[in-house]
Amino acid sequence: MIGAIAGREVRGGLVTPLPWVLLGLGQVALAWVFLQVIEDFSGLTADERVASLTQEMALNLFGLAAVIAMLAAPLLAMRMLSGEFRDGSFELIGAAPIRLGQVVTGKFLGLVALVTPLCLLPAANLMLLNGATAIDAGQVTAATLGLWLSAMMFCAIGLYASSLTAQPGASVLVAFGLLLLFSVVGRAESLAAESLSLFGWLSWNEHLLWFLLGAVRLSDLAYFILFTGLFLALTHRRLANRRLQ
Repeated sequence: MIGAIAGREVRGGLVTPLPWVLLGLGQVALAWVFLQVIEDFSGLTADERVASLTQEMALNLFGLAAVIAMLAAPLLAMRMLSGEFRDGSFELIGAAPIRLGQVVTGKFLGLVALVTPLCLLPAANLMLLNGATAIDAGQVTAATLGLWLSAMMFCAIGLYASSLTAQPGASVLVAFGLLLLFSVVGRAESLAAESLSLFGWLSWNEHLLWFLLGAVRLSDLAYFILFTGLFLALTHRRLANRRLQ
């Protein structure tokens, strides 16, 4: 049943122009950054280069892809629950003998499947350099994993925001607000005492940075898994409360 729900969401998303537009615009932006990094790196002498080409690409290309995924996930998630609340189709799902956990998991997996191609674009761009220069495959793999885990967290937040209202536009704004909070909360650490380093830990970009540097740490894996699971649990609770109304 989970696979059927996920497949339904993927098929429903692919027949709309939004995923294709986001993918196309994302590739245009990534291609521009890719060429800019190549130009800047080529213009430096060996003594002036403080980082490898792979690291420059990881920080710039994958960093931009994370921002694009953060913007794309709420836009793709808004129709999955908010849109169904608005047109009444979710009532049919709620009346079916399906567990809410299956509904949430299926919709989440469908959303992740729609966002995953965007997460693979940076690595696909880097493949153009294969044979022309040395690329650290391990660092690219770690950066891709970090980007994908970040996108999963964005999808969970977008799905939760979509469960809060029957207005898709409002759900997008809520999701953007939550994602913005998780993006800037780390800066509060610089305004507070060092004992309040929790702010830095809550920021997703602080954890993604280690993946971009090629380090896969258990603490960073736990962070993304924890918050992804948390927002999926909140989505389940929200839908359970709605069923009781």
